[in-house]
Amino acid sequence: MNNLKKILILTGILCLTLNVWARQTTADRISVNYNEQPLLSILADLRKNHKLNFSYSNTDIPLEKKISLRLSKKTIAEVLNAITEKAGLQWQQIGKQIVLKSRPSKVKAEIDQPPLQLTQTVRGKVIDKESNSPLPGVILRLTSVSPVKLVSTDEAGEFRFLNVPVGRQEIEATTIGYRPVALNQVLVSSGKELVLTIAMSESVTDLNAVVITAKKGGSRSINDMTTVSARSFTVEETSRYAASFFDPARMALSLAGVTAGNDVNNDIVVRGNSSKGLQWRLEGVEIINPNHFGEEGSSAGGISMISSSMLSTSDFLTGAFPAEYGNALSGVFDLQFRKGNTEKREYSFMAGVLGTEASLEGPFKAGGKSSYLVNYRYSTLSFLDKIGISPWPEGFTPVYQDIAFNFNFPTANAGTFSIFGIGGNSGQKMDAERDYTSWEVLDDKSDRKSVYNSGSAGLKHILQLSNKVYLKNIVSLSGSKITDDRDTLTNGYEVNVFGRDAYQNTAMRYSGLLNYKASARNTFRAGMIVSRLGFDLSSLTHKIDIGRLSMVLDAKGSAWNPEVYGQWKHQFTDKFALHTGLHASYFDLSDTYSVEPRLGLTWWISPSEQVSLGTGVHSRLEPMAYYFARNELKDGTVITSNSKLEPTKAMHAVAGYERSFRGGLRFKAEAYYQQLFNVPVSNDPNANFSSLNTANAYFVYSRGYRQLVNKGKGSNTGLELTLEKSLSRGYYFLATSSLFDSRFKNINGKVFNTDYNTNYAGSFVSGKEWKTGAAGKNLVGLNTKIVYTGGRPYSPINLEESVKNDYHTIYEDRVNTLKTSAYFRVDLSASYRINRPRVAHAFFLDIQNAMNRLNQLGEFYNSEKNKIEPITLSGIIPSLYYRIEF
Repeated sequence: MNNLKKILILTGILCLTLNVWARQTTADRISVNYNEQPLLSILADLRKNHKLNFSYSNTDIPLEKKISLRLSKKTIAEVLNAITEKAGLQWQQIGKQIVLKSRPSKVKAEIDQPPLQLTQTVRGKVIDKESNSPLPGVILRLTSVSPVKLVSTDEAGEFRFLNVPVGRQEIEATTIGYRPVALNQVLVSSGKELVLTIAMSESVTDLNAVVITAKKGGSRSINDMTTVSARSFTVEETSRYAASFFDPARMALSLAGVTAGNDVNNDIVVRGNSSKGLQWRLEGVEIINPNHFGEEGSSAGGISMISSSMLSTSDFLTGAFPAEYGNALSGVFDLQFRKGNTEKREYSFMAGVLGTEASLEGPFKAGGKSSYLVNYRYSTLSFLDKIGISPWPEGFTPVYQDIAFNFNFPTANAGTFSIFGIGGNSGQKMDAERDYTSWEVLDDKSDRKSVYNSGSAGLKHILQLSNKVYLKNIVSLSGSKITDDRDTLTNGYEVNVFGRDAYQNTAMRYSGLLNYKASARNTFRAGMIVSRLGFDLSSLTHKIDIGRLSMVLDAKGSAWNPEVYGQWKHQFTDKFALHTGLHASYFDLSDTYSVEPRLGLTWWISPSEQVSLGTGVHSRLEPMAYYFARNELKDGTVITSNSKLEPTKAMHAVAGYERSFRGGLRFKAEAYYQQLFNVPVSNDPNANFSSLNTANAYFVYSRGYRQLVNKGKGSNTGLELTLEKSLSRGYYFLATSSLFDSRFKNINGKVFNTDYNTNYAGSFVSGKEWKTGAAGKNLVGLNTKIVYTGGRPYSPINLEESVKNDYHTIYEDRVNTLKTSAYFRVDLSASYRINRPRVAHAFFLDIQNAMNRLNQLGEFYNSEKNKIEPITLSGIIPSLYYRIEF
């Protein structure tokens, strides 16, 4: 009974307090001056400047109705009476909320009107780009429908559009004090809700009386600290661009300065740099190579483990990275998982030549905010092989499977926790044909079984301490294991062990970040990354020159790699900004430090023109095999590696110019210079090996392998041009061209072409969409990509010495002095999207190298025939997919 009295007394005090607060609030006197402003803008102004919280249904009140009102020193109640009178509304204060309602005679609820065509819900959240805090009162317009739909975000920054027609739609977000944002041609389907996160940047200028139009077109980085050589990409781009195969790395081949290292895998060369200088990140932390059929020390593989069903809008950086990015030399893929639907369960299934996958997502419980998103994929070719209809020869079928997940747990006061991860295994077993007369190269008479396992998982916590400060902490574990067993056959089909390799690498990491938005002008970001790198490397291989098996690798241990960084973004005006920072790291295996300053500038000459500058020092650790490999020579001498090898370093400098035109057309030019130093090269003055020419760690098996020292150098200089029209009026195109020069210096300072110095590269990507079906609910798309590059450098082969040594031997003084013919490739793709009530179907056809052109990569010495033969890349690769969402 006593407890009941206490509750009644507290309830009475609370009601009295709220009543007094309400009277005081509505009795406050204010002045307003609105001239033909939409009601939604007026409500946003009252919310921001007078701390009024409004509650209403977007479908019940005329948010776009323009009102003129000028009042001086009137009570808030009087101002509200005048506004609602002009808008045909009524208002009521309940606690701290002012509830707006239509007058009874004018109630018109959108939800009660049955849609005349297939529709879907589009919802999401608007946040401050610098502070990550939600933005209430943002006006969102769905401009691609008539009449235009308007909604505003609530106190949590969330919004919702009901009954949005399926197909391409355009959304604009505006609010006082922030730069407007335009989302162009977002794809709405009937099978899955569209959930968006829109980030807005605060303006330094007071925009209360300024009208700014949202810019259309372009793909600005989602990381607000970037200034140059960065762009975002969407999941839809990975399916729209021809021959992308839903793979971010293959999609990037359409961008300026990016060329293919190989047609079979997703190996990419950025500005003349080896692909092993590329870093993969997931949810803000570095991960081990996330591609099937990967190689030791490589960043590439045959097929990406990360399904496009999992990805949200992500970033791709190609130079002069902000200070938060360490251990990257050529580029960074900064991938983000999307969150599962928090309101309903959704499913998708896709079957294609490369893989069959299923995904599911939804809330853990009805009405909750926690969600799950899971995707599993299995090799279609392996499945076909099991039922006896594989198109591959017996024993050659590639097998793989992978799983990815993202579990999200928001809390009331303790921030948001998420558990994310990917994992996959892949392998291929190749048995030699038991007919020695058909053998032409060494691989033909080899039985080989290779397996690649890789996985990364992490726990992330984001805590919004205020609307200015947030903390992000991540603990992750990455690992990979590669095994490669190889035997050779005699002409009598006796089996001889040729190699037994096992490479195991792990990375335990902690990543912590503090972001503080001090004001509209200043944002500070600081953090640390601590990595424990584990390794267990074993390689026993047959060396023909000594006539027996030799242990090339036998190392087990760990190394620590702590990193710290700080960044500062200062917005002098809305037109001019400074980005500066410092990254520092330590690698205890070689006891080396690296201090790397970073600097960036952006200057908007006009609303449609921007000049940008970026520079900085960057570094990248080499594969562990380079620290521990050994080479046994004929005389019994053993060449050991340099365990004190330092990271390779590079100074990047980039200058950019960008201009936007009407119709979503954008021109961009970037000139860059990269000075590479501390490059590992052979300490043998007669050998011209440089790590800049390797995409993996397998040079340790070369007869010419000698101890590596950090005395090499290199340079990359180039100019990149891009002309892009974003998708609008049913078509898009992206034309790029690059002129560049990529060189390396050996230990004696002599200059050679790198393996990737093709001197020029370009691509033209385009596509067209047509609406079909009733009310244009379906889409047919055709896309093409044309890729051209200069010839790849390669070294002339000394045939006499090759025959004598039974080994591929080049003229060391003429490294990369020859070039192949120019590379040319045409890719095609087609898509057909069908929308039905609560379900969507899609068919995709991708054809890589539609003209079946066999581009040349170089030459090799065939020891079985004692002759030099060309190395050619793959021919036509078709792929067909079917996808259903419901």
